[in-house]
Amino acid sequence: MGIFDLITGRNQMILSTIGCALPTNSKYQTLALEAGIKLIAKTVARAEFQTFLKGKEYKGTNYYILNVEANQNTSASLFWENLVSKLLTNGEALVLLQDNKNLYLADSFIKQEYAFRGNVYSEISIGDYELKDTWEESKVLCLKYDNRNLMNALRGISEDYSGLIASSIKGYQNSKARKGKLKIPTNLPKELQTEGELQKHIEKSMSAFMDPTKDAVYPESNGFEYTEISEAKGSKSNDSGREAKNFANDIFDFVAVGLGIPPSLLKGDTVDTKDAVNNFITFCINTITKPIQDEINRKMYGEKEYLSNTYVKVDTSNIKAVDLRDVANSIDLLNRNGALTIDDTLRILGKETIEGNVGSMRFVTRNLDTVENILKGGE
Repeated sequence: MGIFDLITGRNQMILSTIGCALPTNSKYQTLALEAGIKLIAKTVARAEFQTFLKGKEYKGTNYYILNVEANQNTSASLFWENLVSKLLTNGEALVLLQDNKNLYLADSFIKQEYAFRGNVYSEISIGDYELKDTWEESKVLCLKYDNRNLMNALRGISEDYSGLIASSIKGYQNSKARKGKLKIPTNLPKELQTEGELQKHIEKSMSAFMDPTKDAVYPESNGFEYTEISEAKGSKSNDSGREAKNFANDIFDFVAVGLGIPPSLLKGDTVDTKDAVNNFITFCINTITKPIQDEINRKMYGEKEYLSNTYVKVDTSNIKAVDLRDVANSIDLLNRNGALTIDDTLRILGKETIEGNVGSMRFVTRNLDTVENILKGGE
């Protein structure tokens, strides 16, 4: 049946309502999640692993491994960044301790769990290299981060918001699209009386006219009449375009809350950055570095050394950039009350420590005294 037959009414065609499913995808969740994980991983990599020997800070082999070179192929900062990324993504990370001199991050492994003895790890691979032997629990660092409920929740939120974002984008596109109606005469030329030829003619004559990059005039010939529809089918403003961005921001907010990151930090906002950074370190970074610290102490040091004050401490206080104007009064107060040594102050400021007796000196102002001495009437 040709187009001419439909126009003249010799036949009828019944059309049903046509619906178009909006595309959904998880690219917004992926972007937010990757940004959040990278932010946490890079922040943890800035922390310093302080090593102590019988209560005094000491820089030896362990300090070098944890802060400078994890193994012959990987620097310590890159190692910890990769470890935290894998931990947050997979929910578990395995580190092999080679003679307590090298740390290797496993890419895949199989864990055999036991209740009353150490777990055993096998089929371990590091990159493309597969290990044939098995590793006991005492020879590895095994870190866990239960992210199953979080990932399921974020996946559901992402699916809901993907539809909303797609709808907003479609609405914005509709509001900017040109719309019109073309009146087709009943007395079409013979060469246009088939559906295919008529379609080709319309596309050929209208393509240049509808191109938004060109100035064009539509020649109305053979009885064709085109009328522009001025009323937009979608929104008459840019609200639809802003809605899409607002929905994407909502996904970033949800991901940030799930990972323990202040939303403003994840989105790069600069308002109230100081409080946001403090909350980030306290409620996110410290909760990740504490299990790492515990695992290192129990595997690389053990009970005997730890109880004799030989241990590792993850210091996250140097993560923030220090402005001298912000800390000058606080440092002065802590120094004159003997809370900080000279080296402590230099470390806070990111300077090289002096070490030795001078670096460990503490100062107290003369107008301080003990309560007991004051009650005795002492000077």
